[in-house]
Amino acid sequence: MSPRTDLCDTCQQLRNDLQFKAHKEEEAQDLLKKYKEHLAKAKLERNYYNKNTKLAEEHRKLVEQNYFVSSAKGKIPYCSIDAVAHYSYD
Repeated sequence: MSPRTDLCDTCQQLRNDLQFKAHKEEEAQDLLKKYKEHLAKAKLERNYYNKNTKLAEEHRKLVEQNYFVSSAKGKIPYCSIDAVAHYSYD
């Protein structure tokens, strides 16, 4: 079996096309341009994801510090907190 890759389908397809299907210089330049554009978009998405996960982590720490305090009434429920949560469906 070949080793697994962490590339998305688009990255994999463009890399394969560059390697095996680009017979002319113009084709190669066009594929390379598409590949670079795709990588730039992927980087933006990755930065957005990382920013949101970091923000959710910071909010979680604030919630634990400020809202899960035992008192005579018990703990303050989640629904009273304005915070960010991050869910991932990987």
